[in-house]
Amino acid sequence: MTQLAVSDESTRQRVTRVGATGAVAFLFYLALGDPTDPFDVVTGFTSAVVVAAILARVAFDSVPSRGTLRAGLRAIVFLPILLTAVVRSNLALAAVVLDPELPIDPDVVRIPAPDGAVARALLANSITLTPGTLTLDLLEDELVVHTLTAASRAELLEGSLVRWVAMVSGERARTGRVEAGDD
Repeated sequence: MTQLAVSDESTRQRVTRVGATGAVAFLFYLALGDPTDPFDVVTGFTSAVVVAAILARVAFDSVPSRGTLRAGLRAIVFLPILLTAVVRSNLALAAVVLDPELPIDPDVVRIPAPDGAVARALLANSITLTPGTLTLDLLEDELVVHTLTAASRAELLEGSLVRWVAMVSGERARTGRVEAGDD
């Protein structure tokens, strides 16, 4: 978003942007603290006001709407899925490292990247958070990913993470060329 676009926002749009940023910051603060403690509520509110005042123009690509709220709720559903994938990958990688034969088979694969910037960032970071995989680059419409084992590569190429990210972002999962390669 350009500076001109931000200055062209109506007062209602600015209030919506600041309010949504403050609400997200406040809810996050309360999730980390004790929502029944008056001190946490007051400091959380104060922190949320400061965060909203400073970050409202950069927190959202567009003015928040009901669609933004739905995407946030879908992200909450995605979080346990991602955490489960991270735990499973940790256990699988630990088994590989503890195996005396050390069955490591590194390779680089390319997977279709979603269209939106937020969806691309979410997918790239989700892949990198999962042990045994690392997003290396975005080339045209593909993410270049290093995989440490054949199992992590197979799981990535199966595409469930791509479909979950598409569900969160509200975009259709891109299909097409998915390949392993020696980049």
